[in-house]
Amino acid sequence: MAWFSITGSGLVQKCISHNLTPYNDQGKPIRPVDVVILNIEGMEQKLSRLDEAAWDLTGLEREKLIENQMQPLEELLQRFRLYLRSIESVNWDRFELPPENELAACFINRLVGSNYRAEDVDRLFKEHIEPAEKRKSPEVNPKRSRSIPSKERIKKCREIAKQIWNQQPDLTIAGMINRNEIIRQTKRPDGGKYSEMTVRSWIRDLCPNPKPGRRPEKRPLQQAC
Repeated sequence: MAWFSITGSGLVQKCISHNLTPYNDQGKPIRPVDVVILNIEGMEQKLSRLDEAAWDLTGLEREKLIENQMQPLEELLQRFRLYLRSIESVNWDRFELPPENELAACFINRLVGSNYRAEDVDRLFKEHIEPAEKRKSPEVNPKRSRSIPSKERIKKCREIAKQIWNQQPDLTIAGMINRNEIIRQTKRPDGGKYSEMTVRSWIRDLCPNPKPGRRPEKRPLQQAC
């Protein structure tokens, strides 16, 4: 982290954006829903303590405690409970940080102390870790060899993404980037791969709903017996 000059929260956001799975101290994977459940439990405990404190107060002091602390916390708790329902079956490969600040902070703060597999993090920072001489292209004219395939890849990726989004408009940008059809088009001539951020910049304007945060999956209505 010191090497790349990023904070713990910045590293967590990078890991989330690259769909990496966090693990607890026992080596068990943490799901997005687990993070929200922990946060809800913490808010419920805080609300319970405030409720006990309110019983020891009277008059204006009690009203202020309820209005300034308990009611806002109850409203926030309700938003977290509603959000929990929308990500019950979502894994990190289909997850994006929610746009609401309190919800996003929940994930960042809870995951700062979690663990990520070394090989996943190494892959995330591979371009920074590899020696400079390994990153240099061996071709005599590297600009030409990279630019021409890049245009072809961009065009092909956009065509594929447009077709898929026409059929699956609820698919997120992160989900699209991880489609096999797109992955096959992101290989460089030297055998490497274009980064996810690069591919995202190619196709993000085609997304029918680029709003961050995972949208709830539509479930078919059950027919009445």
